[in-house]
Amino acid sequence: MTKLTSCIAAIGIVAIALFLSCEKKEYYSFEELDNRNIQEYIQKNNLTVSQYKETDLFYQVLEEGTGSPIEYSATYPIVYTVKSLDGTYNSGDTLSFNNRYAQYFGYFPFGSSYAGRPETERTGDFKEVIREVLGKTNGKMRIIVPSRLMYGRNGVPSLGIPPNASLDYVVTVHDNFEDFENNWVIPNMIKRAGLSIDDFSRTEEGIYYQITDTGSGDPIAADSTITMDYTLRRPDGTTLQSNTDYEAKLGDLIPAWIKIIPMLKEGGKVRIFTPSSEAYGATGSGSNIPAYASLDFEIAIKDE
Repeated sequence: MTKLTSCIAAIGIVAIALFLSCEKKEYYSFEELDNRNIQEYIQKNNLTVSQYKETDLFYQVLEEGTGSPIEYSATYPIVYTVKSLDGTYNSGDTLSFNNRYAQYFGYFPFGSSYAGRPETERTGDFKEVIREVLGKTNGKMRIIVPSRLMYGRNGVPSLGIPPNASLDYVVTVHDNFEDFENNWVIPNMIKRAGLSIDDFSRTEEGIYYQITDTGSGDPIAADSTITMDYTLRRPDGTTLQSNTDYEAKLGDLIPAWIKIIPMLKEGGKVRIFTPSSEAYGATGSGSNIPAYASLDFEIAIKDE
């Protein structure tokens, strides 16, 4: 090889090295990517947040708590909205079934069936932030959580949560959930259904009902066995169940039905918006109806 050839080869190698160095991509660790995304989100939205102790959680108190002190071992009804920082996932409807929570406070959200993973190492979580910063019920706060403490690299495609999704929660911890249902949830359910609250009567327990047909058949007593068609809707208006010729003993049904249906005779029709306390309460029912679920029933009693 001549000196000229060697020189050209050397120049070629240097050029390739320079080219590759220019093309070198910048890679971030999982933790660095989370922190970078969160900081960009905070700056873009001009959020006034604070870092919680030495953790990677950020919080902002939106409404000071005015209720009772929050205890670690107690159960509280919690309503929240949540979205990914890129906006791909947004569950921002507080009437949604998914945005209810009621177990021991220390389990929210980590340890639930959807959020958090036992193998995930973490320092600090919701229970600490809410208990120590918010302090009392009937308050609201934002908490931004890194993706590695939530759904990780894979996200949850079935829920629409993308990979590496850090999440922005806005959480309200309630003290008296019945007041919240009666004064906000149910009136908004009625409005969303295209109905007027002025057309409804309300019981002392907070059950809203509208009798559209009193019926002309036999009276209905507490121990009657009735046959009916009914539709059950979620608070957001979507249909959860629909049944025809459903037969049941009235005394075995939820309190709202036991209290309202005897106002009818066979052949009668009624629309009922019931607070959770007159339905399935703090426990819910199976996998379909969560805790603290206000419900919308449209019922037609058969005249047989």
